[in-house]
Amino acid sequence: MQLLLIKVNGDASPVQAPLEVARVSHKEEVGQFEAADWEKARELSSGHKVVVFIPNEDVLLTEATVPSKNKKQLLQAIPYALEERLADDIEALHFAIFKADNDEDENITQVAIINHQRMEYWLDILQQHGLHPHYVLPSLFTIPMKTDGWVLVNQYGTSYLRQGQWSGFSCDMSLLTVFLEEELEKNTPEMVLYSGDMDEYPEALKSIEYHLLEGAQTVYHDDIVKVLELNLLTDFSRGDSKLFNINWKPWLPVISLAGLFGVIWLGMLAWQNHHLDKKLTALDTAIARTYTAAFPGSTVVNAPVQMKQKLAALQKSNGSSGGSSLALIAVVSPFLKKFPNIDLKEVRHQNNELLFVVSAPSLSTLERFKSTLTREGKLTVKIKSSTTTANKVESTLVVKGAV
Repeated sequence: MQLLLIKVNGDASPVQAPLEVARVSHKEEVGQFEAADWEKARELSSGHKVVVFIPNEDVLLTEATVPSKNKKQLLQAIPYALEERLADDIEALHFAIFKADNDEDENITQVAIINHQRMEYWLDILQQHGLHPHYVLPSLFTIPMKTDGWVLVNQYGTSYLRQGQWSGFSCDMSLLTVFLEEELEKNTPEMVLYSGDMDEYPEALKSIEYHLLEGAQTVYHDDIVKVLELNLLTDFSRGDSKLFNINWKPWLPVISLAGLFGVIWLGMLAWQNHHLDKKLTALDTAIARTYTAAFPGSTVVNAPVQMKQKLAALQKSNGSSGGSSLALIAVVSPFLKKFPNIDLKEVRHQNNELLFVVSAPSLSTLERFKSTLTREGKLTVKIKSSTTTANKVESTLVVKGAV
């Protein structure tokens, strides 16, 4: 794995911030942090997994003892297990966890904690400079780790104390003595490796064997790969909306059913539209057939429009407002739209009668259609013939104007 390591020293501004970069890989296992700027970091990021180390002051490294190996259960339990030790509300914090091998206690889980807003801040800074990290870690993990003692590095006005693989802290150099008193009460190391000005070496550690650390800027590929497991990006959701923090899992069945009903509704709507289109097409065909029969030799371009024009001309010439086949078709047409389950099969003249051949899903539906034509259309409607099958009724209706 080719890694580009970017260490942000101090509180970065969107315009300028002190950076250090290093590159390591399986082939080049040892790297050196060197000063760089944002443009240089962006150029080097191509072809690399980008690992960004943010100021350690923004990250709390700790551990929790929870008797579970299930990650989901750990993420639910750990915030409450540590709640009393945290200054912020747990809702405002993001927790990254990793259950490392521990011979002493298998229930110990390593935890990195950061405020949501600070994490958003750093991701915004990186995005503004065209960087999209794969990993975000505390800068303490750039300090060399020694299994036989502590490593103390003083640089840029900050003290970094790495006490183990996953443990340590950083603070302003002026506060180091205060923090050391508490740490020494818990555990005294066999030795200390130090990098920095000897005038700034803390008095509290002078009674312990110490040596100067060579290569404080040196970084090793394998050491970095080990700590990638505690990636602060894991399970982190961008955005200020509280919707991101809602546990949606209990609602998934409801959401799924709503989606299913939505699909069914859209399907039914599409089917109805298709069904109505077929009816309108059949009606247009019947009108065209009737128009051709009534006016032989005419060219049919738009039968409904031509029919209305002819009807108007006939009405004007004979002073009649009804009685013609075209007039009856014009009256029946709106009622076919009212009954979408009535299919018009054919309209024809036979023995001076206007016949409508229709099909309906049931005899009762056909009767309602007939009654509506009589009541609302003011027409005389009779059933001339009817054929009933398992799932439909096909009937020939004789339609005349009102008596």
